[in-house]
Amino acid sequence: MSAPAKPRRTADDEGKEERKNARRIAVITGVWACVGTLVTAASGVAIAVINAPGAVRNVVGENIAVTHTATATVTSTVTATVTATVASGAGTASTPAESGTTTPLTRRDAVGVVGCRTPDGYGNDWGDRSVAVAGSDEQVTAVTCRVNGTGAVTGHLDYVVPQNATKFTARVGIDRISPNTSAQVRFSVLDLSDHVLAQHVATYTNAPEITVPVSGIQRIRLRMTVVKSSGVTSANYFRVAWMNPSYR
Repeated sequence: MSAPAKPRRTADDEGKEERKNARRIAVITGVWACVGTLVTAASGVAIAVINAPGAVRNVVGENIAVTHTATATVTSTVTATVTATVASGAGTASTPAESGTTTPLTRRDAVGVVGCRTPDGYGNDWGDRSVAVAGSDEQVTAVTCRVNGTGAVTGHLDYVVPQNATKFTARVGIDRISPNTSAQVRFSVLDLSDHVLAQHVATYTNAPEITVPVSGIQRIRLRMTVVKSSGVTSANYFRVAWMNPSYR
């Protein structure tokens, strides 16, 4: 007994199959078009990050540090990744000023910091700002600290001495906009052995210069100690300042 004959494909069946194939081709074409668009966009972002991180930072914001990492991967799906890390702020030491320059040191250059504290630990951190001292109107770049506590307030900043630097210079004093004008503050420069290299006492009206030879010294400490004050409160404070601290 012979097998039954298979039904012949009609023209309608063939037309349906062609339409299905056409739809498959359209879908595949659309998918790859999307893939191409995403890859192009990812490549553009990657190039922007690599070639112009500053421009990316301006768009994203000052609190974003753009790294030079960008990945575009094409598999069955598309992944475009731009790595961004939040910029760390306080407490991060920057590169010390180069030897032979007079670029003022900043709070960020310090490799060790203790804020201006009272014996019980209350106090304020150091910061960078412009000040005027001893009756002068001239604004000078300084590393400063606000003192609004009583007692033997003290604090310091440690700086690495650049290779071939021969001396450290600074002017020390009390910011003239300070409400409290009674304080006397001792400013000292020390080496790693806590040996005093130089020190001066500054007042509201007296802002002396400090010059210290630093040849052969690896690191110095800039210390301030309140010698005398009266009537100090959170409102009646004074601000101590290391002005234009520089290596030469």
